[in-house]
Amino acid sequence: MQYAIKNNLAITKQKEECLVITVQLGKLQSNLIKEIDEENNGLISQLIKSGDINCQLGKTTFLYTLANSTKQKILVVGCGDAKSFDLNAAKKVIQATIKELASKKVNHICWDILTLNSAISCEIAKQLPQIVSELTYCFDEFKSTKSEQPSLQKLTLLYGDKKTVNQVEGQLSQGQIIANAIVSTKNIANMPSNVCNAKYLAEQGKSLGQQHTNLKVTCFGEKELAKLNMNAYLAVGRGSTNESIMTVIEYHGAKDKKAQPYVLVGKGLTFDSGGISIKPSAGMDEMKYDMCGAATVFGVMQAVAELKLPINVIGVMAGCENMPDGNAYRPGDILTTMSGITVEVINTDAEGRLVLCDTLTYVERFNPKTVIDIATLTGACIVALGHHYTGVMGNNPQLVEQLITSSNKAGDKAWSLPIDSDFQEQIKSTCADIVNAGGRDGGTITAACFLSRFTEKYQWAHLDIAGTAWRSGANKGATGRPVAMLIQYLLDQK
Repeated sequence: MQYAIKNNLAITKQKEECLVITVQLGKLQSNLIKEIDEENNGLISQLIKSGDINCQLGKTTFLYTLANSTKQKILVVGCGDAKSFDLNAAKKVIQATIKELASKKVNHICWDILTLNSAISCEIAKQLPQIVSELTYCFDEFKSTKSEQPSLQKLTLLYGDKKTVNQVEGQLSQGQIIANAIVSTKNIANMPSNVCNAKYLAEQGKSLGQQHTNLKVTCFGEKELAKLNMNAYLAVGRGSTNESIMTVIEYHGAKDKKAQPYVLVGKGLTFDSGGISIKPSAGMDEMKYDMCGAATVFGVMQAVAELKLPINVIGVMAGCENMPDGNAYRPGDILTTMSGITVEVINTDAEGRLVLCDTLTYVERFNPKTVIDIATLTGACIVALGHHYTGVMGNNPQLVEQLITSSNKAGDKAWSLPIDSDFQEQIKSTCADIVNAGGRDGGTITAACFLSRFTEKYQWAHLDIAGTAWRSGANKGATGRPVAMLIQYLLDQK
């Protein structure tokens, strides 16, 4: 998809195939409507007055070539009350417009949506490519008959304020980069587990490093992980024939290359059978999405490289597969982690925290400014927050608040959950330092409590994306969340 911004607001002089114009409730309409009216004997106003054009939010009316000087097709989109036209309303208008254009097989449009509310023009420009990408995304790599490509290829936006046009163009460019990062995350996350294993993640990381010279990529196989004493990480992958591989992607964009980096750690369980504590068969196919944390890290690092952020960022994809066989780790095993903390395995299906705990210890060497781990960690998070909010916990209230603020700005909702000493009691062990599962009650929080034991040397936050990383059912597929939230967080650190 190509995007462009024009300063010329004379709507009838545009040469695109289709003009998309917005109408509002009430008698007051934009100058663009008046311009079309002047060329076409007041047609638009007449249709509004007669009710043939509906000005309610998201309502669309498609008009083919008009009789007089306006030769293009026209799509009229209702924006509701001008006083209440905010970013959420704009999103609904964009969604309705793109769906209608898709049904009419339109290739190139000119649109006045940025002229509606100058106070939110930048936000609209940033969100628009993301919404368009979401509506047109299709994963059909393994289908013998490919989906029809979206007809819409170019979108030109009208904008009248020459003083701020560069700022709006910058936000539009950011939105495109974020949209592309989300697509990359979805593409990796949607891959089947017989293709996407830890080696595949490592290869994708290396490929990203080849595409962007400002990235350095290092991969650690099982021999290297063993030398680092990452025994918990290795235990999880023992039952799989696929090697466990940790992929580290480094970006140094700050003037001081040794400045403390922001570190992202993604859980990369490319398939989670539950191990010896095997999961029920129903829905187990969706456990290919247990690596969405790692896929998120990939997407964010792609965006960081393209945005050329003036900060240092390190992304870690902790690739692994949890399978049952004669060499698999067992309930009752006691593992000595990289940090020296011992863990009694109560449930081999609480494996993600075992992979993460060693990875979180590993990243201490970077002297991080903050560390954020992203993981499809607990079904309990779905019970608590549904599929709407990503759960946020951490050892630094300011960091948690920053992430919530960034999530709201990005339209990628998150909500904080408590993490305190009362919950820590649930992970005590009688024969080791801690257990790897604290029971059903507060399961999301006790999982975070487990991770907190390995993050005491830096500011840390944990994102539980079990409810937001993918959709089930007829629309099964990765969502690309929380890529937008994390990119916004990093943008806010500039």
